[in-house]
Amino acid sequence: MKVKGSLAVRLVAGAALWAVALLVAGAFVLTTQYRQSVHRVSDQQQNAVIESLAAFAEMTKEGKLYLTRQPGDSQFERTFSGKYWQITIVDGKTVSVGARSESLFDAELKLSDEDISKIKDNMGQNVGVSLVGPAGEPLRALARAIRLPDQAGILIVIAAVDRRPVDKEIARFRTLVAWILGVFATGLVIAVVLQVRVGMAPIYKMGESIAQIRKGQSERISGDYPVELAPLAEQLNSLLQHNKEVVERARTHVGNLAHALKTPISVLLNETAPRKTDVDRLVQRQASTMAKQVDHHLRRASAAARAQAIGARASVGDTLEDLTRTLRRLFPNKTIAISHVIPENLTFRGERQDLDELLGNLLENACKWAKSEIRVQADAVSPGLLQVIVEDDGPGLPPEKRKAVMQRGERLDETAPGSGLGLSIVKDLIGAYQGKLFLEDSGLGGLSVRIQVPSIVLDDDGK
Repeated sequence: MKVKGSLAVRLVAGAALWAVALLVAGAFVLTTQYRQSVHRVSDQQQNAVIESLAAFAEMTKEGKLYLTRQPGDSQFERTFSGKYWQITIVDGKTVSVGARSESLFDAELKLSDEDISKIKDNMGQNVGVSLVGPAGEPLRALARAIRLPDQAGILIVIAAVDRRPVDKEIARFRTLVAWILGVFATGLVIAVVLQVRVGMAPIYKMGESIAQIRKGQSERISGDYPVELAPLAEQLNSLLQHNKEVVERARTHVGNLAHALKTPISVLLNETAPRKTDVDRLVQRQASTMAKQVDHHLRRASAAARAQAIGARASVGDTLEDLTRTLRRLFPNKTIAISHVIPENLTFRGERQDLDELLGNLLENACKWAKSEIRVQADAVSPGLLQVIVEDDGPGLPPEKRKAVMQRGERLDETAPGSGLGLSIVKDLIGAYQGKLFLEDSGLGGLSVRIQVPSIVLDDDGK
């Protein structure tokens, strides 16, 4: 999937973002609920300790605090066990420890003035406070202010527990949830990617089918498509058929125009040929110019129409074989060895008649000037581009004269047969196919003509 402007990437990214956002929210809710649940259980246990201490607390006549019964948890009896209780007596501004668990040993749980004030303001209710244990450990504590009958002072009953094991358990749960939901999120993203790939497979298939049509490997979009894409495939096939009909009509119009213009021009040339007056010579020159211009523009228009045809292709090897046999018959008085090296299945993306005209003009010019040898090389220089090089062992062409022969009708040797239109025709055809033409020195000693035009490289099965 291409990233830039990709519909698949948009779908995957959108689904992934929503999935990750929901999973993060779910993880937050789960960990919050778990933390609250753990703290609720701890608070319930501490509340039970406070309730029992409040019920067991008594004051002597001398004003000393004692417990009729101790809380039954054995951890309160083990020094620095992490579970503690304490009863603090607040009488005016005097704060003293009335009783405490054996787990505190000789330490005490110290309340700040702010904590004492807050607890007294919530008489009879549990108040959460943060304290420091005898070993410096953080404690989660509940404290409640009570007043015994006939007593002026206030008792603050405290139950506390080391919060580190609880915090550690919450952190472990948070890590476990993160791993589980992370794996789940990864699985969801993979599932979304596979779903998008499967869901968009018909679109990819249609794109490949269109590419095959463009390369000339097929003439229409084929295959079964979902109901959402079937109308699009039908419309594209209709468009391809319409394009083909337009090209055919253009060819017909070009042919009709050629006949319509050439006939009166031929009449003018024939009528003025026997006469030698100035007017006859003027008409001859102008009519010849008109004929050349008509040939030039009609050929260019025809080539442009064929170049835009979708699906056209022609074998380079077959074309060269046919042209070689034809040229040997056209030049029976010259013994010229024509060799060519062409990869199998190298295919021109265009009409066969255009390839015939391209290579035919190049080979014909080479035969006119060659002494004994012509060499043709063809290969795919890049995907979608082929290169053909035609070399001869003739007299060659100086660099300063190469531009001149590209002009229409220009010839360097009037004794050689032909109209002088060969290279300009080649240039027009290459221009129609958006190709390139180069004139260079040949390794055989003569001229090397190199052209680059669109191609299709087929597989071993010719597809």
